[in-house]
Amino acid sequence: MMLQRKITFRLYPNATQKNLLEDSLALHCRAYNTLLEEHRRRHESGEPFFSFSAMCREITTWRKLSPALGSLNAQSLQVTARRVDLAFAAFFRRVKAGEEPGYPRFKSLQRFRGWGYKTHGDGWKVIQPRGKHGKIRLSGIGEVPMRGKGRFSGTPKTAEVLRRGGKWYLSVTYNVRREDVSRKKGIETGAFDWGIDTLLTLVTQEGSLETVENPRWLKSKLESLKTLQRAVSREEARAKVLAGLDPGSPLSKGQHFLPTKKLKRLYAQVRNLHGKIARQRHDFYHKLSAELVSRFGFLGTENLEPSKMSRRPKKKESPDNPGVFLPNGAAAKSGLNRGILDGAPAKLLGMLRTKAEEAASEFTLGNTRKMKPSQRCHRCGTIVPKTLRDRVHTCSCGCICGRDENAARTILRWMLEGEFWSGTGQAIPPKGLQETPSISAVAD
Repeated sequence: MMLQRKITFRLYPNATQKNLLEDSLALHCRAYNTLLEEHRRRHESGEPFFSFSAMCREITTWRKLSPALGSLNAQSLQVTARRVDLAFAAFFRRVKAGEEPGYPRFKSLQRFRGWGYKTHGDGWKVIQPRGKHGKIRLSGIGEVPMRGKGRFSGTPKTAEVLRRGGKWYLSVTYNVRREDVSRKKGIETGAFDWGIDTLLTLVTQEGSLETVENPRWLKSKLESLKTLQRAVSREEARAKVLAGLDPGSPLSKGQHFLPTKKLKRLYAQVRNLHGKIARQRHDFYHKLSAELVSRFGFLGTENLEPSKMSRRPKKKESPDNPGVFLPNGAAAKSGLNRGILDGAPAKLLGMLRTKAEEAASEFTLGNTRKMKPSQRCHRCGTIVPKTLRDRVHTCSCGCICGRDENAARTILRWMLEGEFWSGTGQAIPPKGLQETPSISAVAD
């Protein structure tokens, strides 16, 4: 059975190749926005829907009229058209479902991520490395050195050229055999609770307790980011003055200013710092998820929804004074939201899901609203209400442990017994969970 997996390579173009890559990116961005504009024009004039096949025919005509577009690979322009088609398909799906439609947006060159190729050998070709690293041959650009490797080999099918943080990457999709991506399957059973103070609180079926400390990637670089952002703000104000704009007011629609050389350099430093944080997080989670999958054949946690967890608190309007708003804890919640987004739980869960599938092991997610792992006592199943400030679980059944430990043990019982709390108090804990160490005992 064949699977599809991606490997992302870092490209190292020379000065000439870099200019050609920039030109190709600008042309694909222009094509994307023009197709979007044509969609709108046809809709407003009552013409037939601008389908994908119609877009491809239009692109063929454009390539004959424009030498610049004619220099691009035809299939790569079809990939750009497919992205427009998918954007409108998602738009109509949201309209039909009664959701917030979100009309497809025009993209500036800075927000356009890159372009793609459909078939290996048509516009692009991976040159197998003679030594440690290889090259990619791109039509109209040449052979570009690249670095990177995967833990499998396969047949290259499609590719995407991406620009992120001023650097160029190539993401290649391979067809690989299942046995080539298989991983070692663990034999243990365990559950974990994701958190901010402690990244993971992990318990096993045998009753052991382990923790993984939170590296806090963003927080460790926060002071450096603040210093850079202050410098950016000062330089932006200076650039606004040079453009005849008010430095203390935000830009209105249609207003622009030319960034100075210093401002461009500061933007690059901010991008590089954010990129380093993202790479550290990505590397850490890859290693952590690989270690967990190699240990556990049956692993579970709660199904986290970071988008809902990191929502801003609603405004609280005074009932006595309309238009006057009361404190709603937004300042404290903003710090919590930053910690949640820095921890990126969805990234970890996604990596665990993929690696568990490759290892043919089971990774399960429990319904948080139904299971209530932080509120439910793992020993008797009773709901013990807590606020976020309450870090110790204390139940009338005599169970005293850390909040995160209680959540992990509740998830583990749900994995082994299902809804163990239904219809009974579950006063007697199952085998392997008879003794719950106290916080002081764990610390000792």
